Amino acid sequence: MSNNPEAPVKLIQYDVLPDHVVGLVEALKNLGGAADPLYIGDVTGESIEAFPKAIDAAEALGLVKYEGGYVRLTELGVRVAEADAKRLRKILKESVISNKVEPLYTVYKVLKEKKVISIEELKSIAKKFWGTEKEEAIKNLILWGVYLGLFKLSPDNTQIILIR
Repeated sequence: MSNNPEAPVKLIQYDVLPDHVVGLVEALKNLGGAADPLYIGDVTGESIEAFPKAIDAAEALGLVKYEGGYVRLTELGVRVAEADAKRLRKILKESVISNKVEPLYTVYKVLKEKKVISIEELKSIAKKFWGTEKEEAIKNLILWGVYLGLFKLSPDNTQIILIR
């Protein structure tokens, strides 16, 4: 992403989960690396509401490109589709950071500086990017961060802690 303040923000919507993105990438790999989005949706059984958001998230992460009416795996997407679970999370974490995918990137930046933030601070970041602090949004943001190994939740569920 360029330093241009006008550049579009790469964003994962609050109702998209890692499973949606990984499922899309794996389905595309099984379909030869490229397919019509409607066909992929039929194959994966993904809901009509969630599927376009999964494509957007995968595109923000650099895993797919939408061009010529087809969703195509990128080289990084192929690596994700072929990775074991541990390597998959590492690749996705690196992609979030290098592509500055929000709101995860902002949470990561703040944690790099502070090491620990409150759930209230996490809610503030969610509200900045998603316009909501809904419980579902906060749970999904935590799920993404924990899944990727960016952070962990404190035992009392009141703080987000950077994983070193």
